Amino acid sequence: MIKFEHVNKSYKNTKVLDDLSFEINPGEFTVLVGPSGCGKTTTLKMINRLIEPDSGAIYVNGRNIQDVDRIELRRSIGYVIQQIGLFPNMTVAQNIAVVPKLLKYPKAKIDEVVHNLLDMVNMPYANFAAKHPHQLSGGQQQRIGVLRALAASPPIILMDEPFGALDPMTRASLQDEVKNLQQQLNKTFVFVTHDMDEALDLADKIIFMDKGSIVQIDTPEDMLENPASNLIRSFMKKRLSGPDQPPSLVRDFMRTDVHKVSRNRGVRECIELMARVDIDSLIVVNSDKTYAGTISIKDLKADGKTGVIKKAEDGKSYRSIEPFIKTETPTFRLDDDARACFDFLLESDSRYIVVLTPDDRVAGVVTNTSVAKALADAFWSS
Repeated sequence: MIKFEHVNKSYKNTKVLDDLSFEINPGEFTVLVGPSGCGKTTTLKMINRLIEPDSGAIYVNGRNIQDVDRIELRRSIGYVIQQIGLFPNMTVAQNIAVVPKLLKYPKAKIDEVVHNLLDMVNMPYANFAAKHPHQLSGGQQQRIGVLRALAASPPIILMDEPFGALDPMTRASLQDEVKNLQQQLNKTFVFVTHDMDEALDLADKIIFMDKGSIVQIDTPEDMLENPASNLIRSFMKKRLSGPDQPPSLVRDFMRTDVHKVSRNRGVRECIELMARVDIDSLIVVNSDKTYAGTISIKDLKADGKTGVIKKAEDGKSYRSIEPFIKTETPTFRLDDDARACFDFLLESDSRYIVVLTPDDRVAGVVTNTSVAKALADAFWSS
């Protein structure tokens, strides 16, 4: 258990934490959320004594952390940050093994730990153990950062906005993996974010902070049902409904973080791009940037040698993606009715809809996640 008792912290004349008291139960996934400067990262860093309180007490498993040697404490607590901090001169296996080596685990035990952890995130040992960080995508690097924090099996893992620098699709994938890891290993996770959607997806318990104080501590369901303040409502993007409200448009719900490629790109480079950013399809555009269609990793890998042979500027030949471009993916316009778009998506076999501008350029996509968020908004409004 982690317990804060009347913890205070100030920097000069600025109060950062104001009489903070709360408890986190063993095996619980707790998320600290709130606006920038609310004190959530300071709170997190106090658990492993990167920051010391001015007054009050913090207990881990009933023991005041002031009575624990800092090095001993930190070796028993995993820590993951946005910047990852993998050692560039070490392989993936060596990065994961850092703390077990410091704790003098036997070599056979270290190898077993590395194998098991890589398997948990679908990064097979044979394919990834010998690679260096620069050979990995951003999402893969962050996975290794998480595994390194878990390697010595600490009971507590601290995570400070670990996915903030990643693209939304990779971020969503990692959120799922981290939640699964936490549940499989039954660890206590304390996670900092400013993104309420992330908090609602991950948390068993949410601690919402503002100006160094706790505004509400609740489960995601209870916080959705009974937000304690207008600030929390705004973080949940609660929408007001009424007869005078204008109809929702596709532009209000689309995602703009789409990966586009020109139709003259090569098969190999598109496969590598999809692998690098952890997606399975790309939107294809013409030379004038208008929408041409989509390509999928499944089609490219199934028959990747039949692409049209083209010449690059350097004279080398390559295989173009042109034969694999599909035009079946449905399209809507920015100002089309969102309800009609959602109904079409739910009734079709498509996983997403491409949103176009009036001049046929790609503005974004609407996905099943977009529909889920719209339904959540409607639920909050009611």
